[in-house]
Amino acid sequence: MSPNGIPPRCASCGALERHRAFRTIFQAIGDALAGARVLQFSPDLSADRAVFSAFEVSQFGGPNHLDMAAIDRADGAYDLVIANHVLEHVEDDHAALGELARVAGPEGVVFLSVPDLLRVARTKEYGFAREDKYGHWRLYGPDIAERWRRAVPDWLGLGVVARDPITGEPDRATLLTRSPARLEALAAALQSAGLAPFDAFAPSLKAA
Repeated sequence: MSPNGIPPRCASCGALERHRAFRTIFQAIGDALAGARVLQFSPDLSADRAVFSAFEVSQFGGPNHLDMAAIDRADGAYDLVIANHVLEHVEDDHAALGELARVAGPEGVVFLSVPDLLRVARTKEYGFAREDKYGHWRLYGPDIAERWRRAVPDWLGLGVVARDPITGEPDRATLLTRSPARLEALAAALQSAGLAPFDAFAPSLKAA
């Protein structure tokens, strides 16, 4: 149950709080990314596929399973790569971050989120995929920004917190790109929608 007692999962489509919260972000930046070629890891429900020119989904153990740490796709093959609650399942997250940037290319965008980023002070490494934690290798804290910087030194980033319109619960996503112009367009779109983007690499990045 959500902290306010509202059941979080939609009985019709199965969407959770994070899916609805992130849908508000995608609605805000939809025009800025219209017609994009998209690669999404896991069958996440956040993005409306109709606004994109191509939408490929990689599902773990499925017929189109791509290894995030060694993505079998060409450099710059996509304009947008979505990885919501996936990175924590990858043993070599440094390699995975580099691969996300590679297939997104110099103008592309990576939409990234991980569990509990608003609640944890620092990243905790487990050293193995914990079965009692849904196969997570780690629990990320705000110092995840240090990993982004090490993996892709020229990444620029916007953090944005959105609320599930049903339960009111907040969740955070990060938009990463190497294009200042792309970042500026995304920031303007978020601001116009009433969302408040912030520098994802700023020292003020703290757990709420």
